[in-house]
Amino acid sequence: NEKYKSQVQELTSYFNNAKVHNASANPGLNLPLEALKGVFDGRQTLYIHVDDEKGIVDAVNFKKQHNISKIVLVGAYEAYKQIELLKNEGISILLRRIHSRPNKSDEDYDLPFKLAKKLVDGGLIVALEASGDMERMNSRNLPFYAGTTVAYGLRKEQALQLITLNAAKILGIDARYGSLEMGKSATLFISQGDALDMRTNQLDHAFIDGRNISLESHQTKLWKRYSEKYKDQ
Repeated sequence: NEKYKSQVQELTSYFNNAKVHNASANPGLNLPLEALKGVFDGRQTLYIHVDDEKGIVDAVNFKKQHNISKIVLVGAYEAYKQIELLKNEGISILLRRIHSRPNKSDEDYDLPFKLAKKLVDGGLIVALEASGDMERMNSRNLPFYAGTTVAYGLRKEQALQLITLNAAKILGIDARYGSLEMGKSATLFISQGDALDMRTNQLDHAFIDGRNISLESHQTKLWKRYSEKYKDQ
């Protein structure tokens, strides 16, 4: 990226101006600058989309430079190269789709599958994300992404946390969501088989804040229609 340096300078200027604006007694209305107010006082989290090692180090330095208490790296493909740095800074990871190819020709063919294991073993809080092309379809595959991490070393409990408790921690809502505990919201699902295995995942019920949610959709209607049709033949 030939504009990388100028883009970082632009961001730095934006944050510096926002810091001054929000510290003023009578700053006047400036919505772009006021949008960062919660980032400086710790009420909001700054999400930085970055994959390469240099960019990750720069993100950490940016955090220190502006005294930002909470940042999350999104994508973070090469975070495994800076685990100690990220752990010391208390930075969490929203890991890119693991059903993908390596970025470089000299990397292990299964590196994307092993990334979650490397980061979790390093003591980082990790959750999975599915941004990019066909996000709606890929969000349905989140349980199977988590299941793949089991095949590459994580325990099933750890893999489940990648799409439940860890995600809630990163969003700052783990006091009420993310795990089955007394006093937390009754937000859960029930599966006949292993929810992380596409061969046996079959959800029977889903609840959001205690409300029983219908699982009927266009897809389930088609399944019922054609399963009955071919059963009679």
